[in-house]
Amino acid sequence: MRKVFILFTTIVALLVLVSCEPEVPVTLSLSTNTVQLKVGDIYTIEAVGTATNIDWTSSDEEVAEVYHGVITAKAIGATVVTARSGNVFAECMVYVTGTDGATLRISPPLVTMKVGETHQFSYGNTYALDLTWSSSDAAVVSVNETGLVTALKPGNAVITLASPMESVTATVAVTHAWGEYTMVWSDEFNGTALDESVWNYNIGGNGWGNNEKQYYSNRPENIRLKDGCLEIEARKELYLFNNNKDTCKYTSARIHSKGKKEFKYGRIEARIKFPGGKGTWPAFWMLGSTGNWPNCGEIDIIEHIGSQPTRASFALHTAKKNGMKGNNWAKTHFFDYSLADDFHIYGIEWAQEEKDGKDVIRFSVDGVQYAEVWEEVIDDNDTWPFNKPEYIIFNLAIGGNMGGSIDDAIFDTQRIMFVDWVRVYQRKEAE
Repeated sequence: MRKVFILFTTIVALLVLVSCEPEVPVTLSLSTNTVQLKVGDIYTIEAVGTATNIDWTSSDEEVAEVYHGVITAKAIGATVVTARSGNVFAECMVYVTGTDGATLRISPPLVTMKVGETHQFSYGNTYALDLTWSSSDAAVVSVNETGLVTALKPGNAVITLASPMESVTATVAVTHAWGEYTMVWSDEFNGTALDESVWNYNIGGNGWGNNEKQYYSNRPENIRLKDGCLEIEARKELYLFNNNKDTCKYTSARIHSKGKKEFKYGRIEARIKFPGGKGTWPAFWMLGSTGNWPNCGEIDIIEHIGSQPTRASFALHTAKKNGMKGNNWAKTHFFDYSLADDFHIYGIEWAQEEKDGKDVIRFSVDGVQYAEVWEEVIDDNDTWPFNKPEYIIFNLAIGGNMGGSIDDAIFDTQRIMFVDWVRVYQRKEAE
């Protein structure tokens, strides 16, 4: 019995000794407390210590995500990566810059709003520097010190977020609510003489930058009003000019409304009958009144090539894309009938800030749309100068880059471009 008691006492003593041993603390630290990455970088951070079953989190997953210690940098900004095991945790500060070293971001780059709406921009500030917000047009969009914008009236505004190191921008487009189109001007060509309070003559025979073969005059043989139409007649005749030093084998006419009738946006249309015939190149087009070509912007509402009578050509020329570079925007449509057989209505709808703050130009024949082109970059004159007034041009060229070779036999009968009328429609903001 004594032996049993001694054994029991020994076991109890051992249990007491075991229960009195101190608990081993759980430890957790990270291989680094600060990481600087660029967008797209992947970095692995190590957990150090006795902790197990570690849970990894990022305080801002838009900036960087973490999975089992693997950090993926997603956007400019700063975030805290935390490793946690029970009540024990360790943190690492992660700074993310752009691939080019940029330390600021603002998103999204474009916001479309209606008047009265608000929007909170998301942004990243890698080094937590002092920031300032500003609007390029506070009458259109206001912005407060946190990046909350309010749409005040239709239009576009650039929002700038700036730190002492750099700045970034985003665009806010406040949508328009338009009324109906109404006619604001027309010339019906019903008089006996061209209205020179509206129209100017281009005169000369220098090829006009297109290797054209005609001399443009203001003679009634080449341009006149008759039977309610403007008539521009191309003629085969030897014409002396420049003090009889130079000659042209053909004559014609070109008129424009520069400085007298200029328009920005709207529907611009004309009812025209083309002359047809190999070598003819009539056109109804517009040029910007600000700056020289091509920076001013050219809108070719319709160009007709007599050697391809079923073809309608539409084009734009800008500083970035133009005929001299051979990369201008252009579209063609072939009809199943000759455009020289009858009158047709050629026009554009030139609409302001119609979608996401961008302009659009649509080309039509007899009210049917055949092409459209959208503004590429908002308020960039090199890519889209078409937010300024433009003037109207009518001309009938002979030969040249598009007119091509000339069949003189076509002049056995008159070659006349008939313009019945030209009209401009515009619309106002709906109240």
